[in-house]
Amino acid sequence: MLCDRHLKYYPLWAVVSKAGPAKKLLRRTLRPISTSGWLQNIRSGTYLSDFLTNQARRGSKWAPATYGNGINLQAMENSLVGAALLCFLTCAVNAYGQLSSMQTGPPPAASSVTESAAIYVTAATKQGVPLTDLKPDDLTLTEDKVGAKIENISCGKPDSMLLGVLVDVSGSQRDAHRASEYDALQAFLNQVLSEHDGAFVVAYDDKFYQLSELTANRASLSAAFDKLTKHQPYGPTALYDAVKAAANANLFGRRGRRILVVVGDWEDNSSHIRLDQVTESAQRNSTTVYAIVDSAVSATLSKKSYQNALLAAKEVTEQTGGMSYDVHNEKDLAAALQAIQVAISGSCRVDYTIPKVASPKKEVKLHVEANLKGTSIHYAKVRFVIAE
Repeated sequence: MLCDRHLKYYPLWAVVSKAGPAKKLLRRTLRPISTSGWLQNIRSGTYLSDFLTNQARRGSKWAPATYGNGINLQAMENSLVGAALLCFLTCAVNAYGQLSSMQTGPPPAASSVTESAAIYVTAATKQGVPLTDLKPDDLTLTEDKVGAKIENISCGKPDSMLLGVLVDVSGSQRDAHRASEYDALQAFLNQVLSEHDGAFVVAYDDKFYQLSELTANRASLSAAFDKLTKHQPYGPTALYDAVKAAANANLFGRRGRRILVVVGDWEDNSSHIRLDQVTESAQRNSTTVYAIVDSAVSATLSKKSYQNALLAAKEVTEQTGGMSYDVHNEKDLAAALQAIQVAISGSCRVDYTIPKVASPKKEVKLHVEANLKGTSIHYAKVRFVIAE
């Protein structure tokens, strides 16, 4: 420490040349010692102990006046007080210098603390066959271009599923083959749901009608489709409002993977929110959206409206990790529902760690690449760190 062993060898010029408030205080302290020679001593490289010794020989009241066998106790006391004060100021100035260098030096190294996260991905070959044996080395994942370490991949419905089916009952559905469509959707739920899963059924026009609670009970779900059959299509379409409401649905603490299957012409003419807000609501609630665009109904739309509907479905599904299907007839509908069932059953949960930042952002951009050639991969493009 400077204040004990090295005091003797600490240059006096180094003490008083430091910047800051201690400089003025030290000079005021040194002035009584020698008004004529202290700057000269500083410039010549005098050390603290030598300086005190010289002052003693000159009879300064701050240093011992008697050497050898004689001891001047009062002078000695004054000397010790002066030395202690100089030592204290020296340490203070030295600490100030160290603090300054810390403030102006290079930034500290990044923290080694990490946080854990998980996302769902669906990987498939060019032929559409799901890859359900993925290993951590098969994927590369980044958040805001920062590499993540993939700890584990679990495929084949690793978590329970919380599935919402949304059905368009607006006026545009008046001429649709609704009975066969509802039968196909009910058969889809019977096949995809396990006892650990849950589903709910929603109808929408310009309003949102929840026809069942979250349940795995087949009778309750069948009753919901009976209500759909009796509902007469009417009014405009608030598709975006319905998807947001379903993504935000209170599932009463049930944990699992949230999925929405949205069936309709995907034309919106009555919602109070924009398409990007629909996507954000789904991402914020970690909800994967699958879209079935009923082109048989869309035939009544203009070509531009039909193309806009396809683009809207593609945007929401790609951003949330799902897929969209352009359906023209009952056969197409059956194929689309089969593809959704395969995608859900073949999805994987990717658990990973990422360096923790001091000020986390509300949302981070995800990028996942498959290291296997000829592999397509679907995943949500944004993860919300702070959920609302």
